[in-house]
Amino acid sequence: MKFVNFARYGDLARIAGARPTHFAYADRLRARGELAIGGPLLDDQGRRIGLLFVYDAVSRDAALALAREDPFTLANALSGYEVTEWRLRGVNLDLLIKANRSGDQIGGDNPQVRLFANYAKYGSDKSRLAAARPAHWEYDRTLKSAGRLALAGPFANDEGGLFVYNAARREEALSYLKQDPFAAEGVFAEYELLEWLIEGVNADLLVSNFARAGG
Repeated sequence: MKFVNFARYGDLARIAGARPTHFAYADRLRARGELAIGGPLLDDQGRRIGLLFVYDAVSRDAALALAREDPFTLANALSGYEVTEWRLRGVNLDLLIKANRSGDQIGGDNPQVRLFANYAKYGSDKSRLAAARPAHWEYDRTLKSAGRLALAGPFANDEGGLFVYNAARREEALSYLKQDPFAAEGVFAEYELLEWLIEGVNADLLVSNFARAGG
């Protein structure tokens, strides 16, 4: 089972102090098969303001334990975090590997690949969600074929989703978001679109394809 941890930084001095142990913790989670992918989130000025991790865990309680044991959490450096079960419906591993900035990846830190995470929440009208979903799936397939969608899938509670775009700049990523039928039909009640720096990929934990059903 996959779980998204969407976290916001609070105390930046504590973030800086805990960063080496946080990196070591993330490396251990990847080695144990508990962290599929992760890295910091950037604001429009390129400042690190949070992190996005995708855990592989047997339950939400297990995923929450991983989040609580993170050195950033133990140092009281975060202003908050959300751990939500996520259904991986689509993945473009080539894009994720090219975007990987981890020092142990040959060919990583590719400046030509920038990823932007759309962390979206859906509105309460489930009939609108159901009506727009087929067109949304087709749009995802179109973006994936064009090399513009790296990850996609809904939260298990059907109250939102995570969609990761490959774009040269935020404005381009925002255009992909706004052309999504979920945006056009008012399914997205709110979203945060932030650049995501990938610092480590466990490809074995990221297996899916865009032909499968999902959100």
